[in-house]
Amino acid sequence: MAFLLDSNVVSELWKPFPSTNVVSWISSAEWLIPVVVIAEIQEGAEAAPTTARRTEINRRLDAFLQEYCMLTVDWDADTARTWARLRHSPAVKRHPQSLWGSLIDAMAIRHGMEIASRNHGDFRHSVVFDPWTGEEHQPRG
Repeated sequence: MAFLLDSNVVSELWKPFPSTNVVSWISSAEWLIPVVVIAEIQEGAEAAPTTARRTEINRRLDAFLQEYCMLTVDWDADTARTWARLRHSPAVKRHPQSLWGSLIDAMAIRHGMEIASRNHGDFRHSVVFDPWTGEEHQPRG
């Protein structure tokens, strides 16, 4: 099974003392990074409270992308249509979803993948694997 990484998995790797569970999982799992996660991280960099923090996030993102550029999943027309359908599903109407969560959710459904994240409540349609705990969570809906 291949996984799409959520931004919290990527940012965990950038911590001074990342979770050993996450580091171990990353080194053994088959994963890809959705382009919307790159946009989410870039948005976070642009919103950083200081120039130093913005520079640091950009430096880490640049290094990550240089090392893993072949592991990105692009947004395409089929994913866009999947997103629009899911955005109006009963599950989302019952429990509204953030834009970033909905975009990652659509990419996972479109490509038949699970999402790797500690924020399993952010997703309505995809199975979510938590690399911190090793638990799998079924879609919330």
